[in-house]
Amino acid sequence: MQSASSLLEQASALFKQCEKTFVRLRELSSEGAYRAALEEYAEARLFECYLAAGKLGKLEPRAMDPSVYLAGLCDTTGEMVRYAVRQVTLGNPQAVHDVHETVATVIEFLLDLDLTGYLRTKFDQAKKNLGRLEEMTYDLAIRGSRGVGI
Repeated sequence: MQSASSLLEQASALFKQCEKTFVRLRELSSEGAYRAALEEYAEARLFECYLAAGKLGKLEPRAMDPSVYLAGLCDTTGEMVRYAVRQVTLGNPQAVHDVHETVATVIEFLLDLDLTGYLRTKFDQAKKNLGRLEEMTYDLAIRGSRGVGI
């Protein structure tokens, strides 16, 4: 966590440098590569929030643009699934329940938004992540497991 936080702070500093350029060249703020980097940043920050506090949170303004935040939110569900899988293999099946609960809440929120285009694709990926968590929950229940065998 400490290393990840340090890298995220470095990324934040680099974004600040970019934003200084945007004062003179405003059109660069909508450049595809910059927006993609913001999405990745939002995803990483949201996942960091989840690991630190068990919930997703608000981000700094640069990552709160609706399309950036929503794309990052959808992608975070994939990181959460990977985290749940890792936790089960380490003997912590409760993590699957906790992650499932959070991802289900994200999907419920996104269902109300009538997403289209790129964000619809991201949403569909998030729904698949919820399906993977449901399968994991089912497998754990069938096995009566406390982390055995997944």
